[in-house]
Amino acid sequence: SSGINAEWPLRPGSRKMRLLAWEKIKPNDLKRSSGNLWESYSSSPLDSKIIDFDEVEELFAQPEKKKVEKKEVAKKKEPTFVSLLDPKRSLAINLITKNLRMSYKDISIAIRSCDREKLNGDQVSGLLNILPETTEVEMIRNFGGPPETLAEAERFYVSLITVPEYALRLKCMKFSFEFKSITEDLEKRVDNLLSAGIKILESEDLKELLHILLVVGNFINTGGYAGNAMGFKLSLLSKIHEIKSNKPRMSMMHVLVESIEKNKPELLHFYKKLGNLSEISKIDNADNEKELNAFSKNVNSIQASLSRLDQESIDRFKDIFEEASRFCSETERKIQEINGLEDRYIKFFVLDKRNYSLKECIKVMGVFCTKFEQAIGENKKRKEQEERLARRKAEMAKRETLPRAKKKGMPPPQEECLIDNLLSEIRGGLKLRKTQSMSGPPRANGASKNIQKSNATSMEKWKKTKIALIVTNRKKKDDEGVALAQINVSVA
Repeated sequence: SSGINAEWPLRPGSRKMRLLAWEKIKPNDLKRSSGNLWESYSSSPLDSKIIDFDEVEELFAQPEKKKVEKKEVAKKKEPTFVSLLDPKRSLAINLITKNLRMSYKDISIAIRSCDREKLNGDQVSGLLNILPETTEVEMIRNFGGPPETLAEAERFYVSLITVPEYALRLKCMKFSFEFKSITEDLEKRVDNLLSAGIKILESEDLKELLHILLVVGNFINTGGYAGNAMGFKLSLLSKIHEIKSNKPRMSMMHVLVESIEKNKPELLHFYKKLGNLSEISKIDNADNEKELNAFSKNVNSIQASLSRLDQESIDRFKDIFEEASRFCSETERKIQEINGLEDRYIKFFVLDKRNYSLKECIKVMGVFCTKFEQAIGENKKRKEQEERLARRKAEMAKRETLPRAKKKGMPPPQEECLIDNLLSEIRGGLKLRKTQSMSGPPRANGASKNIQKSNATSMEKWKKTKIALIVTNRKKKDDEGVALAQINVSVA
């Protein structure tokens, strides 16, 4: 028959083969094309021995997919830690302990031994800020699980609470670090205030200076209601530099300084013996007393608790607390002495206790001393200026009184030389380039015009320069005349 042999292919493959990508001719197309190539093949089947189908199958069979058995990889479970504290609290504890760069055990050992080499002042202050509260300590102690299952902050507390009296030990360490800085600063302020207060009361130079001021004031107030005063309120000392005199830039303070410099020069630098009153006046004895009370309370509180520590720790801090106790007693005595000074000031300067305190008195004295010192420098500067003007006035007066013949023999001033030279040049005329040679051939018109133009430009420049010199020198003479007039007015 002309159809396809039903026995084709001789046997099916046992495995799934790869696809041979060809385009099949449809059976209907084969029937319409009689005597085609493919029709002859169907009538004469191919011998099956020609092709080794087993080999073809092996070569073109689809590779079998091996089933990969997925091995279940056991994920390592991260250990879960138990947190008992508030998250913010835990974070604060972790930040401070990490900065110490020590294990929790080493931190506890350093606290137990009060080791001030392993823990500095800042680190001790940090540890004091994160000490556990009573409820937190109970929470840690009541935890029934193993300590290693606790979070970082909780494990630090587990280690810390094993140290007996850890809070007291840290307080003692902090006190030892801060003792010197606190006492030195407070002692300096108290000593400066006490010293300045006593020096003002005992200064003989200040007493004499105020006596001079009283005499000057009574002279000024003669015939008035304020005259014939037996004394004056201390407030005047802070205003005396504001009282202007008839002389420009000169106040009553300048007059007082000038009088003392001429007649009592040994009093001129009295303020140097009193110290820096401007700075000392900022010290408030009430603040000193409050600070001392707080410090003393802290010392007594820690000392009362020292007996709870072991003997080695007590001996470690014994000398520091004994020194602190002596400091408190001595400073308390000085503060009471300063308080007593206030009554002495009220009596000494005849002040109203309701309006004045020791701090206010020292402030007034500080202003007075500062302005007094400034007046010394200002008087010196003004005196130098007056001396320069006096010398210039004397020179000009001497020149005016000399006879004319002697004046000619004296070297003329610079401005006269310039004017004389200018007049001489004007009379003599300006030498210009000739526009045409008398003996030579005549020049071209262009060259002659250029020379004339050059001469005109030179003449114009010469005139402007000379006029500027005359104006400058006349202005200089006018300025000197004004200065002389001012000197005459000042002298008058």
